[in-house]
Amino acid sequence: MNKSRNLVLRFSFLIIVSLLFIECKPSVYTKTTQTSIALDSTYSNQKKIEELVIPYKTDLEKEMNEVLVISNDEFTREKGKPETKLGNLVADLSMEVAQKMYNGNIDFCMLNFGGLRTSLPKGEITRGKVFELMPFENELVVVTLSKEQFDTLISYIKNVGGQPIAGIKINFSTTPTQVKIKNRKNDKSLNTTYKVLTSDYLANGGDNMKFFLNPINYEKVGIKLRDAIIQYCVEQHAQGKQLTGKIEGRIIYE
Repeated sequence: MNKSRNLVLRFSFLIIVSLLFIECKPSVYTKTTQTSIALDSTYSNQKKIEELVIPYKTDLEKEMNEVLVISNDEFTREKGKPETKLGNLVADLSMEVAQKMYNGNIDFCMLNFGGLRTSLPKGEITRGKVFELMPFENELVVVTLSKEQFDTLISYIKNVGGQPIAGIKINFSTTPTQVKIKNRKNDKSLNTTYKVLTSDYLANGGDNMKFFLNPINYEKVGIKLRDAIIQYCVEQHAQGKQLTGKIEGRIIYE
């Protein structure tokens, strides 16, 4: 999304100018005989910097305060749970947005709880809140895994206590572990491959997801995860819908 990219550039610009502002801090001198403050010529430079920043800052605040959608539920950033409303929301919308853009079928989505940096409140969800939720420039990618890599992925989820997933349900309380992928029948053939939607950060082994390394295939969807969230929110609002949370037992331990 060009709009999101422009916001990032504006934000970066403000940071750079702020750093210049710090570097241009006026020299202050004090005399022992009387109370006085001498300001050097950088004072006028500060005024110019402030005048330069204000229009960008005003525009940025206006865009960040734009309401994208209304949420009917609070999506809390929770730890220590195999499944959360927030994780389900982001995984589900990633699947929905990516599947429209990807030329082929995506089996399921897997993200990470650590990448979701804040909660979403009940009520108005602003563009700025989405930037807080996903401050990173992570892109959505489709990684094709072998059966062996897929099995390692399932073991990883079991060991870490869960991660945001969509399009798949895993029941660790059974022997063997029961795995159901929504859009396909279970195929236990050794030649089976799996197309997994994730972020480029995770696909490169982030969060210790080494099973994504050396995949059979690696494809970019063509959209950043943050932009996918924004796009989904805008589309839901245009359809008169609100965000709603759900817990479905996607990962079961007992």
